[in-house]
Amino acid sequence: MTPAATSAHLGARATQQGLALIIAMLIAALAAAVAVSVATAQSQWLAEVDHRRDQVEAQSIALAGLQWARAIVDADARGIDHLGEPWALPLPATPVENGDVEGRIVDAQAMLNVNELATAHGPLERRRFTRLFAALGIPETTLAAIVDWVDADNVPQQGGAEDAWYLGEADASLAANGPATRIEELALVRGMTVPSLARIAPFVTSLPPGAPVNVNTAAPEVLAALLDNIDAGALGALVASRNEHPFASLEDFRGRLPTGVAVIDPDLISVSTGYFFVSVRARQGETIAQAHALIRRDNASASIVWQTIE
Repeated sequence: MTPAATSAHLGARATQQGLALIIAMLIAALAAAVAVSVATAQSQWLAEVDHRRDQVEAQSIALAGLQWARAIVDADARGIDHLGEPWALPLPATPVENGDVEGRIVDAQAMLNVNELATAHGPLERRRFTRLFAALGIPETTLAAIVDWVDADNVPQQGGAEDAWYLGEADASLAANGPATRIEELALVRGMTVPSLARIAPFVTSLPPGAPVNVNTAAPEVLAALLDNIDAGALGALVASRNEHPFASLEDFRGRLPTGVAVIDPDLISVSTGYFFVSVRARQGETIAQAHALIRRDNASASIVWQTIE
């Protein structure tokens, strides 16, 4: 073999060896990349499994919390209901395995009921709502729109809204023209803003008609809406008296009212409660679940009317 041929042969072998080395390095890199990808996918899968497990466990604990609340309400002695009873004490964040749980029961009849606006009590109920909304800075036109939302007819109140107005909006919806199930539905009402809904939420609810306001648990703002001719000082004294000694009966309540103060709608006040709202928050790891429910209690038992889980 000539020197030139030998040199060419050696050059070809070097090229082949270099190519083989490059291919080997490429294969090694691919193998490493595959290994990393598999490890990452496995880690993500395990994290997803852990998250899903925590999510299911958190939801299960939250739902169990609703049953706890139902049992608390059911065990409460029938008679008067007030804020010094066990059901009114919030459950603080209580440790459970891998997390914690907390909950609260609220008297749903401590608030004004929007569905009463569409009943025979409507005119008197509107007076109560007018007083409350004025104190909260909510326009009276918003109240008119709420009346139109829950009543059955299609005749708009002054400043209110029925189908014709909602059809002219971008979403082309209709007025509900029926009772509200949850207060959040009022977000769809003409003139209702997010801040306004947040402002009225502690004082306004949606229950079946005929559920009177419990004067033992109503906030001062609600009590003021129930009464004519009461000033801030007299209201404060009435609330302080109630805190010391809850009203034992409606006669007791009326007897402790200041002279000249009158109840706007005597048929829709009470010293006991049949409906309670429950909120439960459960945490498992980094996952949080929240459950909400409306509980109805009668003389026989307590049952869940509706519940949600998030």
